[in-house]
Amino acid sequence: MASECAVCGDDATVSDACPHCGGAYCPDHRPPDAHDCPGTAAGTTTGWRLDLDGAARGREDTDDSPSLSSLFRPGVGLAVLTLLVVGLALGAVATVGPFDDGGLDADAVETHIENGSDAARADAGVGATEHDESLAAVARAHSRDMRDRGFVNHTNPDGESPQDRVDAAGLDCRVGENIYQTPRGAIATSERAVADHVIRSWLDSPGHRRTLLRDRYTRQGVGVALGEDAVYVTQLFC
Repeated sequence: MASECAVCGDDATVSDACPHCGGAYCPDHRPPDAHDCPGTAAGTTTGWRLDLDGAARGREDTDDSPSLSSLFRPGVGLAVLTLLVVGLALGAVATVGPFDDGGLDADAVETHIENGSDAARADAGVGATEHDESLAAVARAHSRDMRDRGFVNHTNPDGESPQDRVDAAGLDCRVGENIYQTPRGAIATSERAVADHVIRSWLDSPGHRRTLLRDRYTRQGVGVALGEDAVYVTQLFC
């Protein structure tokens, strides 16, 4: 699937998408400084990740969940700005009605992401996690919600945070969450290719990496939603 570069209009495949903001750019404009990327600081803010331990926010650990007022903090504001950029570059991503999933199996992508994340944890000397189907169900619902309502954020349009969603599911834990949205196309040739791309992008981002490799987490659930133009991923840890 080819898109137009958001800067110059030349052809751009999904492999040319910016790993920070997800926008479609030609090779010349893919570097963040070539398209004034709004996502280069996302790894060190709460815009695209959430760890309620709070360490990545530069303050003492806390279990506080983000409120609606967090939309006006730099991290989450960045996610909103990034969403606007992705929307301009790729068009609407909300899905209405059936679409061709390209043969991808969302369940298989979820499994590959969980296994790949555990492999990364093992490489870092961190304990493995167990699959938690209840966490996966919450993650899957959030990914589908992002797809269907066209947003990319930890807090949904109803103001519900990850902790709100986990609490509503009856799970008693301090949650950590990574989310990701990537355009579809060349990267979606296989479930493993999608999973590898997502994990690599998280590990390349300091904030996502801290969440993925946090030692205290023992359970993990991943939810993937396939959209017509993009893939949405939510990863929850407890």
